[in-house]
Amino acid sequence: MTAECCVPTLQQVNKLVYLEAAIKETLRLYPSMPISPKYAVRDTLLSDGTFVAAGSMVCLPLYAMGRMPHVWGPDAAEFKLERWIDPTTKKIVSVSAFKFVAFSAGPRMCLGSSLAGLELKLVAAALLSRFHIHVENPEDISYGFSLTLPVKGPMNARLARVSASFG
Repeated sequence: MTAECCVPTLQQVNKLVYLEAAIKETLRLYPSMPISPKYAVRDTLLSDGTFVAAGSMVCLPLYAMGRMPHVWGPDAAEFKLERWIDPTTKKIVSVSAFKFVAFSAGPRMCLGSSLAGLELKLVAAALLSRFHIHVENPEDISYGFSLTLPVKGPMNARLARVSASFG
């Protein structure tokens, strides 16, 4: 893919293992939906013995789940691409949807998760192949909590054209 071309091919995108790892790691730490409300359709006994009555709302803290050391290891709070890449094969490791919950899991899992992942890779590859993106004052960025995880206030960035290409 050259800098003149703005849309990578599917074959090119599928070779971008580090890009996919970066997207997955970003979604783990910053899920688009930080809390997922669920309603119990019937009385349920959870594995830890907690009783949930039919009609009760239970909120899954997806934002917190992506940072839990007992799920992701002692470095759970760190942005670490290596957790997604098999050190031997250099391919993306398969992680259960019940662990990586960015698109939910089970019968209510997002039907478009594969398409969304592909679109994220295509857009990111197209942008990053054409521009260097420098976020100004990244330490000042904060997030609002609502149904989605919006950036609070402005997030200023500078773009500079790139001239390099990749295969």
